[in-house]
Amino acid sequence: MKIFKLLVALTVVLTVFNACEDDVVTNYALQDISAPQNLTANFDIAQDDSGTLTITPAGEGASTFTINWGDEGQTEETINAGESASNTFPEGEYMVRVVATGATGLTSEYSQLVTISFRAPENLVVTVDQSAANPSNVVVSAEADFATLFDVYFGDETTEEPVQFMPGESVSHEYEELGAYTIRIIAKGAGVATTETTEAITVYEVTSPLEGALNPTEKAASVISLFSGAYRDIDMRTWRTDWSVGTLTDIDIKGNTTKQYDELSFVGVEPASPIDASSMTHFNIDVWTGTATQLRIKLVDFGPDGGFDGGDDSEHEITLNLDNGDFVQGSWVSLDLPLSAFTGLNEREHIAQLIYSAGPAGAATVYVDNVYFYDENYVSLTAPATAAAVPSADAGSVFSVFSNSFEDPAGVNYFPNWGQSTSYEQIDLSGNAAIKYGNANYQGIDIGEEVDASAYSFVHIDVWSADYTTIPFFIIDASGERPVDLEVNPEQWTSIDLPLSAFTDQGISINKVFQFKFDVGFSAGGTFYIDNLYFHN
Repeated sequence: MKIFKLLVALTVVLTVFNACEDDVVTNYALQDISAPQNLTANFDIAQDDSGTLTITPAGEGASTFTINWGDEGQTEETINAGESASNTFPEGEYMVRVVATGATGLTSEYSQLVTISFRAPENLVVTVDQSAANPSNVVVSAEADFATLFDVYFGDETTEEPVQFMPGESVSHEYEELGAYTIRIIAKGAGVATTETTEAITVYEVTSPLEGALNPTEKAASVISLFSGAYRDIDMRTWRTDWSVGTLTDIDIKGNTTKQYDELSFVGVEPASPIDASSMTHFNIDVWTGTATQLRIKLVDFGPDGGFDGGDDSEHEITLNLDNGDFVQGSWVSLDLPLSAFTGLNEREHIAQLIYSAGPAGAATVYVDNVYFYDENYVSLTAPATAAAVPSADAGSVFSVFSNSFEDPAGVNYFPNWGQSTSYEQIDLSGNAAIKYGNANYQGIDIGEEVDASAYSFVHIDVWSADYTTIPFFIIDASGERPVDLEVNPEQWTSIDLPLSAFTDQGISINKVFQFKFDVGFSAGGTFYIDNLYFHN
């Protein structure tokens, strides 16, 4: 009977192994297994000249901890999660290593250099980093000779337990109320004596932005911009109508132009001509405020007659409340509003006013940037589909560097090696050649001779780009080099005539021009195309 049972067991085992050969077996119970994570340890030094150090390790998913004290002659010690272990050291430095083991046997390690000294800590240096954007947040670190660990009291509680940290570590704290506080830091060693110091801080209210708004990411070709350093803005009649209640100041925040409205009740903004936003899906405005509890955005369409109060006007106002979480104070907020939410607008083809208001009326300060309409459904082009327009300049008044319409110098080099990242390719657009510069940072064109451009009035170039609306363009003469920005309409050929006086007014001669340069280092990695580069009258 025992032999029969053994044969049955062998048969079952063989069946299992055969099944493993034929099928892929997935053990779902083991799919999410990982080693213990977020290892930490609490160190406590006995301040009685004994050198006794107690450690309480912790870690997510850890079952046991094996502690190597870093002390010759001391054996490793294994404890269960939640337990503590102690060791007595002579004076010195020890690298304490903790190995956490999970239920599956996977391990993670944590190490900490520990100083054991019976002298009072010396040369205590404390660093308190207070966030400028959020002064309620502080980060404290410290170092001292002969210190094993540090205790810090942040001074905002009557009965406060210290927060402990080790040399090389830091701790952060968030104050809940404005005011003045004294931070107390105590350096502790293995002896009775400690060393301490205090740092005074003030948690204050941030009343203005310390950084400009982030640059928007919508493609320029999908945008109608009223005010943004990221796009080319349309012409505006005013950013504060004479019937507005509130003051306007144009300010600069680290190079980012921003509009500041003080004592704001409401303000009217008007473009030079009505805006056709019928193809747009959203209206965006970036705001920063430390005082407003309500913001209101109104769009006004003057209707087909294009005039105010002509009987065909329509408008709609959206209200945003701080208490509802529609925006926050003390940070830039991008109010990205679907135009479909402006249900009172009968049309969007003649938008002639933007009115924004704040509450409490007359008491709020609001900073504004990145005001634009955009189409979220826009499908961006990546290359021109057609060639640039044929130049109209008379060949007799032209010195051409690159164009199918004129004769170019034989020695011109459109891709000299200047160590650039830019790539070069000549492409064909329905029989017309154009130059593609990709992965751009900077790029030169070497004419191969010196050109006396003083005989001409303009330098012409056609540019196409889906990535750049501004490209710094240099004329390089024997007397030096100077840039003028090429302002590019996104995703269409832009025909540009730059007066040569724009270069000579910067102090260079153009009697011996031998090179051109494009430099988009401010936004490297994009692509642009050029055609019809020539001097002309």
